[in-house]
Amino acid sequence: MNEPKNIQKEKRTMHIDTRLTQTEYEVIQRKSKQTGLSASEYIRRVCMNYPLKSVVDQAAIKDMLNIRADMNRMGGLYKKFLVEHKDIMPNLGKRSYIEINRIVDRIEARQEEILQIAQRIIKKKQRI
Repeated sequence: MNEPKNIQKEKRTMHIDTRLTQTEYEVIQRKSKQTGLSASEYIRRVCMNYPLKSVVDQAAIKDMLNIRADMNRMGGLYKKFLVEHKDIMPNLGKRSYIEINRIVDRIEARQEEILQIAQRIIKKKQRI
């Protein structure tokens, strides 16, 4: 459920006091920080069933996609090196070109796995 647009523009003048235990207070503070919201906004959104987005999950997804991009660059460099040096060097130290091709294939497979995991996390979050 999305927050209605007209509620966002209304001035909030009403106030509700609630008694909490220390543990409840700490949980609300921790969860509000995970969403990047103030405690008041977090409580409002939870009570009104408005969507919450976890900053922690968003950061994890961003990190996963950055790793995927790094792997892509590394795989590209391997491929470029192989193409440019295939006739000059029969192998690369302990690794043959065939082994390096397999490594690049594994990198590409991992990239796809990371992308699929990130997409599943995003879809799961959208359903919540």
